[in-house]
Amino acid sequence: MFSYEPKVSIVIPAYNASNYLEEAIQSALAQTYRNFEIIVVNDGSQDNGATAAVAAKYAQQIRYFEKENGGSSSALNMGIANMEGEWFSWLSHDDLYEPEKLEKQICYLNNLQMSQQELRDQILFCASECIDAQGRRLAKASHSKVAALAEHISEIPGNEYLMAEPTRYIFNGCSCLIHQSVFQRIGTFNEELRLLNDVDMWYRIYANGFKIHYIPEVLVYWRIHDKQVSRAAGYSYHNPEQDRHWRSVLQWLIDHYPDNPELFFLYGRNAYLKTRDVEADKAFSMLILLEPKKKFLLQIKKFGYKLYARVRNLAKQLILRVRT
Repeated sequence: MFSYEPKVSIVIPAYNASNYLEEAIQSALAQTYRNFEIIVVNDGSQDNGATAAVAAKYAQQIRYFEKENGGSSSALNMGIANMEGEWFSWLSHDDLYEPEKLEKQICYLNNLQMSQQELRDQILFCASECIDAQGRRLAKASHSKVAALAEHISEIPGNEYLMAEPTRYIFNGCSCLIHQSVFQRIGTFNEELRLLNDVDMWYRIYANGFKIHYIPEVLVYWRIHDKQVSRAAGYSYHNPEQDRHWRSVLQWLIDHYPDNPELFFLYGRNAYLKTRDVEADKAFSMLILLEPKKKFLLQIKKFGYKLYARVRNLAKQLILRVRT
């Protein structure tokens, strides 16, 4: 069917995963593209063997590893270290693939009409939708929005524009397709991070100039449920991992594009809208130095972004109070 049919390694990190692991494995096994392997890494589950028992049901169809608990990054890294495939595809134990996820991504690679050496520098993502604990769709992705995002990503001058708006270009980790050589060049997942291990990886991918592609089709479903790490840790845009990430991105822009006012404007606006005022103020200070004649207008925009963010956050808090 394809001139290029590489083996794909689907890596499933699993911790106390007996509730959804079977569904994840089944969605991987159902792939219409057949040149793949499934690697399940049990990250030291403390569930009296329940996760291991689920994996054992598929012993003839998966490769199974166990390790001491170290977090999802360490489990992903063990999977990467044991890959027999050429391409890496992440599947969280509580998420699902559409049957054509791999087929459409491999088809996309073939349509790029590049040499295999060139394809190694291409990173693929796709659209995703959110489901609840029972697998019911919570919100349908907007076809027009994902199509517009794909077009925009294909037209941006470089990855610096992806870096400048950290929360505009949010790709679900399970939507990726990454050549194994990428990890050899930039390293694997940061095992110190609990919440932003995916975002940190994308940051390093952008910074090293790999080409990003976005397929505007929903091929992945990510699940919201009460036992997620992000909920237990209290996910927000204000925690040590977020602090580190926002500072790192801004410093990277300063170091590499100190004379580009558009990047500082995009970053500052994005930061203000996420109430990251310290970084946003610094970005706008850089912007005003580059465009002093626009200082008054920029000050007005700065105030507007701050006001909008606070009103929106207040509205969210009121809604949550009403619902509870």
